[in-house]
Amino acid sequence: MMLTRLYALLGKQNAHVMHRYLILMLIFCLVQGLCFAMVVQIMQDLLQGDVNHAALWLMPLIVGTSLTGYLNYLTSLGSFEVAIALLNTLRHRIGDHVVSLPLGWFTSQLGVLLSQGVMEILGLPAHQLTPLMRATLTPLVVVLITFWFDWRIALIVLVFLPLVAVIYWWAGKLGRAADIAVHQATADASDRMVEFAQNQMVLRTHGYGEQGHASFDAALTNQNRASQRQLWLVLPPLLANSWLAQLSFLTLMASVTWLGLADDNPQQLVTLLALLVLINRVIDPLTEVAAYGSGIRMASAQMDAVERVLAEKPLRHSERPQPFSGDATIELHNVTIGYQVDRPILKDLSVSLPANTTTALVGVSGAGKTTLTRLIARFFDPDCGSITIGGTDLRELSSRDHMALLALVFQENYLFSGTLHENVLIGNPHASASHQAGVPRRAIGTLATGLAGEGGGLLSGGERPRVAIARALLKNTPILLLDEATGALDAENQAAIAAGLHSLHQRCTLLVIAHQLSTIQNADQILVLDQQRIVEQGRHQQLLAAGGHYADFWKARSRSEGWRRR
Repeated sequence: MMLTRLYALLGKQNAHVMHRYLILMLIFCLVQGLCFAMVVQIMQDLLQGDVNHAALWLMPLIVGTSLTGYLNYLTSLGSFEVAIALLNTLRHRIGDHVVSLPLGWFTSQLGVLLSQGVMEILGLPAHQLTPLMRATLTPLVVVLITFWFDWRIALIVLVFLPLVAVIYWWAGKLGRAADIAVHQATADASDRMVEFAQNQMVLRTHGYGEQGHASFDAALTNQNRASQRQLWLVLPPLLANSWLAQLSFLTLMASVTWLGLADDNPQQLVTLLALLVLINRVIDPLTEVAAYGSGIRMASAQMDAVERVLAEKPLRHSERPQPFSGDATIELHNVTIGYQVDRPILKDLSVSLPANTTTALVGVSGAGKTTLTRLIARFFDPDCGSITIGGTDLRELSSRDHMALLALVFQENYLFSGTLHENVLIGNPHASASHQAGVPRRAIGTLATGLAGEGGGLLSGGERPRVAIARALLKNTPILLLDEATGALDAENQAAIAAGLHSLHQRCTLLVIAHQLSTIQNADQILVLDQQRIVEQGRHQQLLAAGGHYADFWKARSRSEGWRRR
């Protein structure tokens, strides 16, 4: 039930906000229903010519109407208080939870959920739940009051109320799949629009200036089709709801006529006519019930996403983490991991990376090189086996101690908007002035001053890795994990990065997903990954002499670099 889910998301500390809102809503609907009852009584008296008796009800009606207006204000305010409580609670709960999740879990969808998804949930109390409750609770109160005047009319109305619930359920069943399709199509259209806008240079230089919007047009067409399908699916329940309201009113008119003629009681006929006017007033909100379903379904889908995030298991840590006291030797013991149960990326892998040595990791694309480095960084835990640093299992270390041991430089290096100096300082904000001055000279040279721009947009593709490596050097950790994405860099940037890495030789444990021949050739050991395992291990000359995978890789890479140099 939606209310139960809202209570679960709010938590016990904010349950009182929801309590107050619901109580105010119930009081509002009750008072509004009583006001309608007083209107019936006044109409009954006026139709009977008893003006004095009708006047007696006038002051209570004025007070009730004023109270209804005030309660309407309070319930609206209460719905926004629930929304604000949801905003604070959800962002804190999600934020507190995701920091305990493995780094490998994070995707771009989290940002969408925290912005768009949470906002859709916030709109639920004020813009969907409040009018829906008013459209259902007030008619229920009116039906109960109708029993006081004429139980026969009340029973006729009760026959139609379950049918409204059935139509609401029908609309939800038809619209749920269509809503998901529209949401996906809209997201795809947004992605294609951004892609089309950001890649104009590529499209135009390759002669696709006019035809380059084909994928964008296709996404918009798909979005339009999904929206049309959604419209055609939800239209029948909306029409059925409207027809049901009209049918109920016609049935009531016929019933009032028949009962009035059958009773042959003018006073009873007056009561029936007054009730007919009253019930017509509450039938109108019932015609809108099905229309609220779409917004509630969209919010419900986002609540599903939030609940899935909160249900994710945090990265397991020891209840009594051990302080790190060993060296920077990294060992993997019978490690197996796969993103799918039946398709392991690495299988039964065991290897040792001695402290203060350089290990080059080579292999075909998809062999598991990046997965191996991320296991050491504990982006996720292996399905089987263990990983140790200095003899201590990573799961026995606190996150703070583990992250203090290593620095990471991957192919995608995000730079924050600001100066290069500020970006480098992220590695170690408390570094001494001499250390700060030395690192940029080794790694980024003349780039030490200037602006990075958001995402490093003011730097070239070769300059961004240099800043990222300077950041890692400044952190000065005993372990560095590096994806040496330098295959397409110019000679100046390659030389700058090579100088930065050379300064680390025998000073830290360096694991490099290597692309440069010089890095591979000078490594203390080389690991060749293929078919989920390490198939070759040794130094450069040893592996060349073996004439296996590495020898073939070296020949192919040498031909490639020779071609580039010429």
